[in-house]
Amino acid sequence: MEKLIRCRDLGVNCDFEACGETGEEALKTAVDHARAIHGLKDISEKDLMRAKESIQDAFCIPKGGYNPGGGGLG
Repeated sequence: MEKLIRCRDLGVNCDFEACGETGEEALKTAVDHARAIHGLKDISEKDLMRAKESIQDAFCIPKGGYNPGGGGLG
């Protein structure tokens, strides 16, 4: 099962969802997003731990989307 991190779950007013085949992949995508979009240059170990703790199982759909029902599209 894929892994998901949401900006909103970390207290950020943003609809971005980072999805990956592993927690590490989702975390890398989330960190890249935080740097590029939210302007975070240095991410503390504390914030990385919070992000890791927020990782949840998900069924991802193409292009990083998330389908909470786990079913097909359309």
